[in-house]
Amino acid sequence: MEEALLPSGSTPADSRRQDGVESTVLGRRERAIAGGDRYQKAAAMVDQADDGVGLPVEVLKQPNFEHCAKLYFWFIWLNPIWALNLTILLLLNFFEVPLWCREDFPNPCGDPEKFYLGGLPYLTRTESLILEVTCVVILAVHTFFPIAFNGNKLFWDTRLDNIKVLLLVLLAGDTIFNLVYVAPWGPIEHLPFRLGPYIRVLIVVVNLRGLRDCVKTLAGILGDFLDIAALLLLFLLFSSWLAFILFEDTIQGKTLFKTYGDTLYQMSILYTTSNNPDVWLPAYKQSRFSAIFFVIYILFGVYFVANLVLSVVYDSFKGQLAKLLVEAENARQEVLSAAFDLLDDQGRGYLDKQQCGKLFNEIKTYRTLPHIADEDIEAIFYALDDSGDFKINREELADLCNAISLKFDKADEPAYLEKFPRLYHSQKFEALKRFVRSDLFEKIVIGMLLVNLVAVIIETTLDIQNSTSQKSWQYVEFALGWLYVVEMVLKVVVYGFNNYWRSAQNRFDFVITVTIVVAETLTYTLPNKINFFANEEWIRYLLIARLLRLTRLLVLMERYQVMVSTFLKLIPSLMPYLGITFCIMCFFCTLGVQAFGGIIYDGNPRLPGSAIEENDYMVKNFNDFPSGMVVLFDLLITGNWHIWMDGFQEVTGKWWTQFYFWSFYVLAVLFLFNLVVAFVLEAFFAEMEMHSTAKESEVASDGDSSDDEQKLQGNGRVSRDPRDPRNKVKR
Repeated sequence: MEEALLPSGSTPADSRRQDGVESTVLGRRERAIAGGDRYQKAAAMVDQADDGVGLPVEVLKQPNFEHCAKLYFWFIWLNPIWALNLTILLLLNFFEVPLWCREDFPNPCGDPEKFYLGGLPYLTRTESLILEVTCVVILAVHTFFPIAFNGNKLFWDTRLDNIKVLLLVLLAGDTIFNLVYVAPWGPIEHLPFRLGPYIRVLIVVVNLRGLRDCVKTLAGILGDFLDIAALLLLFLLFSSWLAFILFEDTIQGKTLFKTYGDTLYQMSILYTTSNNPDVWLPAYKQSRFSAIFFVIYILFGVYFVANLVLSVVYDSFKGQLAKLLVEAENARQEVLSAAFDLLDDQGRGYLDKQQCGKLFNEIKTYRTLPHIADEDIEAIFYALDDSGDFKINREELADLCNAISLKFDKADEPAYLEKFPRLYHSQKFEALKRFVRSDLFEKIVIGMLLVNLVAVIIETTLDIQNSTSQKSWQYVEFALGWLYVVEMVLKVVVYGFNNYWRSAQNRFDFVITVTIVVAETLTYTLPNKINFFANEEWIRYLLIARLLRLTRLLVLMERYQVMVSTFLKLIPSLMPYLGITFCIMCFFCTLGVQAFGGIIYDGNPRLPGSAIEENDYMVKNFNDFPSGMVVLFDLLITGNWHIWMDGFQEVTGKWWTQFYFWSFYVLAVLFLFNLVVAFVLEAFFAEMEMHSTAKESEVASDGDSSDDEQKLQGNGRVSRDPRDPRNKVKR
């Protein structure tokens, strides 16, 4: 197996970041950078370099960076507002009235049953306009706020900021046109096209770093993809020409392969296996030997050409991933260099023993470093001094930071109850902490989950049978829900909320537990007053979701550790790629609603006899945004996708309709889907390599560890990471 580039299934942006670091560590770093001494600031920079999250390097290099840092942290504190604003901009497409709708409310698009609408409520045009104007104003503040801490010159010299400003101007201009259209005194009576929905998607992409990295990856892979796509096109052209010649005078040629264009069209769809075996049934009925051609074509196309496309995308993806990792490492080194310059206030180009000792003591705020005595600091200092000149230069300091980040876990933040030491360190509370942190507590929780599993199975079975005993088991589940609340409260009290929230497992447990308990309580106490909670089915789905916590049992089994670990780490890391897929779907859905909106309805004379009507696909259309997204999802999984392509071409009577569907297939299925598969493969290979290397490292470390490494580790919690080539301390 060749060496994997992706560290344990993570993206470059979070390859050195642990769960929840961004949300919990900024508070400590903010206090250190904004009001600490230079050693506290340097330690905060070292921690920032390890996480990859924090002040931009340009801000760190400014002479008044303390003031700029305060403004930057104000900007970060407003992140929930910025995120909510971007979410509203993106979701506004789902609730806007489509442009083709010209009727009055409450049914601006006419009879919902006649036009097969998606079912979501529409905002009035005035409400949409007010919401969009508000979002544009907030977006303007979000876009220009960085001038306060980056400076005017740096802001306008940054290409990303210029792109954000351009998109903001375009969105504002489109909003003005919409205002003129909505206003009763406006001269515009009909607006067939709007640029705003497309701009909203682009604004979301450029403002989220994970999506931007995906776009960089896509752009880097595009050249290699076009090369293999050209080879695929040649394969389709040649195979279609061969099929056209072979079946020219047969039933197949007279029905489906009438012209070379028809043959190319049908053979291209056959490559996706969407119309298999229907497309070659006429030839097979006439001659059983015709199956040889189609079987060879499908085998060669699906098992060779399709996998060749995947191989090219995967290889190109690894190259782009390596570039992103290099960029992330360069940014890390820049932050470490800024920390060195801060400590080297006299410009000597090196640090002495006293400076290193003070830095070690401050780094303990962020890492689980043990207490280091003065004589140990001197030994460490000499061990790090590669040149033997009794000075620690910039490169040697970087080696130290690398060793610390790889050897020691993130330090926990103090729990809230530590403000009351008499309570927190009392004998009874110490016993409680030992119990919550023990394996016995974990086994009790797992036992509760197993009981919950049995209760859900029995309650669901009784519900299907309409048995009156169902209620008693619902009360059992209700009681178990409150036991989970007790478990959650105990963990928060013992560990502290920020430390508890770092774990993705804990965040999942928290959301599910709180949602279920609140929903069940309202269902049983106010069953008839809140209609939303009258339906207990969705609560059962949440109860089943809670049982996903049983996956922790698989982690205890060695044979499943790699698979489960890869799956759990893959979910958050895969989100940017799924996010960019969702954005592309929004982009195409907007185009589909503007191009095909309102043409699928009862009474359309073009609809009878079309592929959409014959397959009863009228309910899946582009009459509004929710319906269009459902259609695009079906196209994404290539389930009978040619039926929509044929049907919409028949209803519209426009030949260019095919380009819409083929372009979505090439971009979203052939390109993006292969990229997602490449990401999953790389993540799995990285996890397998890490797992095997960790075993070898554990065996080797039992009898072979260096003296200076032992002094660095002491009694602290060690976290060896064999994935990183920097996993060593220079001597």
